[in-house]
Parts: sequence; C-alpha cells; structure tokens
Amino acid sequence: MKYLSFRNRIAFNYIAVTALLIAVLFILIYLVIFQTVYDHLDTDLDAELQEVYSSIVVLDNTIVYANPNEWSEKEHGLIEVNPTFVAIVDSFGNVMRKTPNLRDVSLTFSDLKRGKKNFDTLLSGAPIRQMQTPIQNPTGKTLAYLIIAIPLQESIIVLKNLRQTLLVGYPIVLLVLFFLSRFIAGRSIAPIGAVIATAERITNENLEERITLPQNKDEIFTLTQTINNLLDRLRDVVMREKQFTADASHELRTPLAVMKGTLEVLVRKPREPEQYVEKIRDVVYEVDRMSQLVDHLLELARYESGSITPMVTNFELNTVITDCLRRLTPTADEKNISFHFTPENQYFVKADFTMTAIIIENILSNAVKYSPEGQSVSIAVEIRSGAVTCSIKDNGIGISDEQIAKIFDRFYRVDESRASNIQGKGIGLAIVKRLIDLQHCTLSVLSTPAAGTTFTISFP
Repeated sequence: MKYLSFRNRIAFNYIAVTALLIAVLFILIYLVIFQTVYDHLDTDLDAELQEVYSSIVVLDNTIVYANPNEWSEKEHGLIEVNPTFVAIVDSFGNVMRKTPNLRDVSLTFSDLKRGKKNFDTLLSGAPIRQMQTPIQNPTGKTLAYLIIAIPLQESIIVLKNLRQTLLVGYPIVLLVLFFLSRFIAGRSIAPIGAVIATAERITNENLEERITLPQNKDEIFTLTQTINNLLDRLRDVVMREKQFTADASHELRTPLAVMKGTLEVLVRKPREPEQYVEKIRDVVYEVDRMSQLVDHLLELARYESGSITPMVTNFELNTVITDCLRRLTPTADEKNISFHFTPENQYFVKADFTMTAIIIENILSNAVKYSPEGQSVSIAVEIRSGAVTCSIKDNGIGISDEQIAKIFDRFYRVDESRASNIQGKGIGLAIVKRLIDLQHCTLSVLSTPAAGTTFTISFP
C-alpha cells in the first residue's frame, strides 16, 4: 500500500469499507427474501391444513371424513403444476389415507411426535415443504397425524438465482465502485497537483508568488491558505535576514572605514608622538565598537538558537532593578538624567535572574539614550490582575504607532534623523524581545512622539 498513489489509496480504502457494507447488505437481502419465501409457503400450508382438518371429525376414537370430496380436488390429483400432497398416518407412520397424486409414494413422517411442525424433505427426489399436525380426540389423545406438503422446486430456483445474482454482482459492483471512486478521488485531489506544481516553482528568487486558492472552501483550501501563510513567513524571514546582513555589514563597515582612514593618515608622513597617540586612541575606540557589536550579535544568536533554557528561580524583583540602576547611574549622570524608583514592598517573581537583569538594563539603557538632558526615568513595580509588573517610563523622543512594531527588529533605530547622534547598535531590544519570549513573559509598549515611552513587563 505504501507504494500506491494517494488517489489509489483513497479508492482502496473506500472499496474496503464499501465491500464490507455491501456484503452485509447482500446477506441481509438474501435472508429477508429467504424468510419471506418460506413464510409464504408455510402460510399456504397452514391454510390448506386448516381446510383439510375441518373436513375430519373424530367420533369415539374413530376418524370420520366428513367431506370426502376434499381428497379428490384437482390440486390433490395433479403432480405437474403446483400440487398439494395430503396424507394421514398413524402413530407409527403407516398411511391411513392419502391424495391420489401421491400414488405409490408416501410423505415423510416425523417420529418426533410433538404438535404442529414444518420441515423440508424430499418426495421422489424432489424437494418439498411439509407441515405435520396431530389429530386428537376430545380427551387429547393422538389418533393420527395429518401431513400437508407442497413442492419447493420453484422457491429453490428463485433463491438459487438470487444467490447467484448477488455473488456475481458483488465483485462487479465493487469493481465499478473502485474505478468510480478512483476517478472521483482524482478529480477531488486535482487541486493538490496545482499546489505541488506551484510550490515547486517557488524559490528564493520568487518568494512573492503564491498558490491560487481553490473555489471550494474545504480542507484543500485550508491547506493552500496555510502554505501561503507559511510562504509569507518565510519571505519575512528571508527579508529580515537580508536586511540583517546589510545592516551588520553597514555597522561593521563604518568603524573599518574610520580605522583605515586614520591609519592611512598616520603613514602619509611622520607626525608628533601626541598625534600618534590620539589617532591610535581613535582606532582603539572603533575596535571597541566592533567588539561590542560582535558580542551583541553572538549573544543574540545564542538566544535565538533555542539552546538556552531559562533557569527559573524565585527572587525579589526590586533587587534586580536596584542593581541595574547602580550600573547605569554613571551613564545617566553624564546627561544629568535622574532615576525615580521608590520600592515600597517586596515583589517576588519566578523567572531567570540573569535574563531579567538583561531585559531591565537594556530597557533602562534605551530610556537614558533617548531622553534629553535633564529629564528623568521612572520605574514602578506593582501587581496587576494577579501578575507582577514592572513599568519603565522615560520622557524621550517617543515612538510612533507604525514604528512600535519594528523596534524589536535587529539594527532598527527610531527616527535616524533625530537619533543620529545617539550611540547604539539597534540590537538591545531584539535581545529583550527574545528573552521575554523565552520566559513566557509579556511586554507592552505605550508611546507618544516627543512625549516619551513606557515599557511594561508582566511576569507570569
């Protein structure tokens, strides 16, 4: 089965189930007709028995035939067309009286002497259906037995023809159904062929091409839509990777160009030692910038690889915030930026201590970078809807609604024209978003251009 096409597998599975159902149906049809034929025969036998029995009278243990003409009716004299055979026998099976059509043969006597009974037997080699009933006196004593019989030949022929028809028709019906189901299955899965053909044409060079959605909104429609959505995500990933490569190249090219220019100036002519020291310091500064960028890229790649598992512990959040503020205070003092954080209660969270520290420090660092001199950054910790939240609010340049969705992309920086004098790599928030996802926390951003931004972290 594993080497069959999908269309043939559908057809075979359909036929397997259908074969069982048709077999059950055919058996039921045969049994119903079989029972109907025999019920009809038994009804005729019972009617004839009642007619004959009504012509018999028992007087003083003697059987008297009140209507002798009953025994000479035409149906009891013929044996060629629908004859009826009648006989009366004693308790030992000896014939006491019989119809002329029996001639020198006798009906089979059942020695199981119990009430009325029906059974099949043979008469001169021909099948017949018999009904046997006792003839009793008023006291209940059995004096003899009345036997009625009719031929079974026609009924047997009917049942035999029916059985042969069903047996011959069974494989024919299955064969026809197989080819029909195979044809219908082929028509039904034809859109899958179109999906495969289109998917094979799509490469890295034409990721904009999409598979045409079928008209019927069925499972194939859902499959096609899912593949198109997958292609959209792949395109976005490829575009981000291309943008990342371009941005990383740009970020690395700039310090390399500065270093190259500085060194070229130094080798053009001899200079004073102080000038060499100054230029070497510029080169060292650019090397540090490149080193920091590479470190950030490696750190981001490590977090995005999926190999890092958060080490969840229970710790006090205010302690992490206080440590971050202590490390960032020297940088904030250079711009005369103050931190407003007054811890009133202890708030314990279950998260990775180191990752949480990186998240908060990166957000605070951005708040300091994008806030004008003399402003302040506020930090508030509280419980909302049963979760511990940490809000960091600055009074910086703000972010537009269109930009909020992009700030977590690598190398993205808000409004380059206004932030061109701000040092940064555009990787910090990308790391923050990845660490938030790893810990199953949530991060929301509310911002108004030229009025400031609020980042809110919610711990599960």
